[in-house]
Amino acid sequence: DLGEVLTRAWQVSWKNKRLWWLGGVLSILVMAIFPVAFLPMLFPWLAENRRMDLLPALIIVFIVLLSIFFIIMYFVSALSQTAITLGILRVEEKQKLSLRDALQDSWIFFWRVVGLMFLYAAVVTAVTFIMQVIVFVLIIGTLGLGTICVTPISFLMYPFMFAAIVWMEMAMNGIIIDGMTVMDSIRSGWQLIRKNLLAIVMVIVVVYFGVGMVSMIVVMPMMTPFFIAPFALLEGEPNWTILTLSFLCGLAFVPLYALLTGWAVTFTKSAWVFTYLRLTRSASASQPVLQEVPA
Repeated sequence: DLGEVLTRAWQVSWKNKRLWWLGGVLSILVMAIFPVAFLPMLFPWLAENRRMDLLPALIIVFIVLLSIFFIIMYFVSALSQTAITLGILRVEEKQKLSLRDALQDSWIFFWRVVGLMFLYAAVVTAVTFIMQVIVFVLIIGTLGLGTICVTPISFLMYPFMFAAIVWMEMAMNGIIIDGMTVMDSIRSGWQLIRKNLLAIVMVIVVVYFGVGMVSMIVVMPMMTPFFIAPFALLEGEPNWTILTLSFLCGLAFVPLYALLTGWAVTFTKSAWVFTYLRLTRSASASQPVLQEVPA
């Protein structure tokens, strides 16, 4: 029952705003990447001011900071998603919601969730790389005419990405809710999707497109300061007035962005948790007792 699942997801996500904090942490980390992302924009400025001797050091700093950021983001994301799922389950079981307990209990599943996310990232990266190689070969082999044929192939990546995300969500729920191992959860997630394809597609359309539209409408005005900032580096000397205003405006929007992202993550996780529960057990069945199993 799509309506029942979405209604329950909305009720849980709206009435338990403490879970938003866990999703908001991820958004703050995402915002932290913007200063690092602006470092390559200094390259033309270095060239114009004949300071190319600083370029190798700047490139090394950029690579190191980016690598550290993604490593931290990877582990924080695993812990946050696990804690949100546990919080949703405890609300559904009429238990007292404690973020501290949810975070502590998340370590039971942490490394299995990390392993699942690593496999997801590896598969998506491999498929994307293969697709890019195919596109490159077609364009080179046809002297550019293959671009017309490549465009439909590029659009096929969107269904693949959504399918991969949902598969990971179902597998993650299998690990956290039913205590499965990584490989068992992957097989179970695939079986759920294959046997309930229409229901899964309906949830994808409503959840991702609905949340995406709301987020885009709210977030786009918040991102304006970051879009303006690069124009401050177009001249020979940085325009510190524009950079300062962009930084201050962006800093003011961080709490609002974190709040929106916290709700979006909580609502989306709730929708997939209840979808998993409704597809694997009856609504009246008792929920499983969370316990640690060998990884």
